[in-house]
Amino acid sequence: MLGRWLPAARLLWMWTPVRILMLSHYFPSGQMTHVFALARELMRQGHAVHVANGRVRTLRQWRYVRALAGPVPCSIRLGAGHLAALVRRLRVQVIHAHTKRTFAVGARLAERTGVPLVITCHARTLISPEHEPAFAQARRIICPWETLADEMGPRGGRTRVIPNGIDLEQFPFRERLPRETLRVLYLGRVDHLRRPGVEALCQAVKGLAGVELVMASDRPAAPWTQYVGWLANPAPWLAASDVVVGTGRAVLEGLATGCAALVLGEGWDGLLTPENADRLARDNFIGRARGTRPAPDAIRTALLELKQDPERRRALAAWGRRFVAERFDIRRVASQTAALYAEVLAELRDRRAVRPVRG
Repeated sequence: MLGRWLPAARLLWMWTPVRILMLSHYFPSGQMTHVFALARELMRQGHAVHVANGRVRTLRQWRYVRALAGPVPCSIRLGAGHLAALVRRLRVQVIHAHTKRTFAVGARLAERTGVPLVITCHARTLISPEHEPAFAQARRIICPWETLADEMGPRGGRTRVIPNGIDLEQFPFRERLPRETLRVLYLGRVDHLRRPGVEALCQAVKGLAGVELVMASDRPAAPWTQYVGWLANPAPWLAASDVVVGTGRAVLEGLATGCAALVLGEGWDGLLTPENADRLARDNFIGRARGTRPAPDAIRTALLELKQDPERRRALAAWGRRFVAERFDIRRVASQTAALYAEVLAELRDRRAVRPVRG
């Protein structure tokens, strides 16, 4: 832990605006959502941010990007010449790369322009020899959760833990009114790792009276569920649900709005509670803490217990909102990130101030 969290004294740099170029690519996910949520909040706090989000190939994709970006200026070209021109025109002070397709791009751009590079590593799979040259060049490496930082290693004090944040205004809390039906929302992608869990969830609700399952995902699931597609703004659907099922950011967005949360990814960690929240947060609520394979019976049992105990759902809803507000508020996350930028710039100024003594 020591040395990985931002020193509190660096918050004193917060009054100085920073000009940031963020690098990302089109990949509908919590990762891409975080990039723009962070950019929006940094702008609200007085910093200048431009997001270069590559691999946007259709008008539909561009509209999705703009929906996430809101007021944040963004472009879709990651070519070396275009980015170097952006750095010059915007007088960029920090380059912040967020995705595997932009680590090397950011490293080359930093070398070409002399602007320091920060990387956020959003997955264990990215800690690989392919990305080591970029990691070596980065002035700081942000890991959003503890076990990821453990795997990244301290790297001379450059590794820092800053969680992905939730905009509490975008995801307002709403108290649920009593009703007979338990509304369950699966929020997230269905890739090859998550598919067994999604299939177990669908089997768990099949024929289960008083429980309805909505799939907000990149692909349909079972025909007895309601499929609404990938959502640029899931807040209204979460506010209309009693339970969110998923991993990572989806769990936190659901908690913020007042859902109970079931952690289901490639594994099954079950109901998120005050008793297990710290342990599951260390691994970003990705379903691997217990080492349990998803099974329809276990998921069905958890849903029935929630359906039959509205008082517990209300207690979990109140706790969940507090938990997100205290630990994952995007305002705090953006402040920590800006302090990290300031730390990097202070080191750069110190190095440039040192002049060799000539005899």
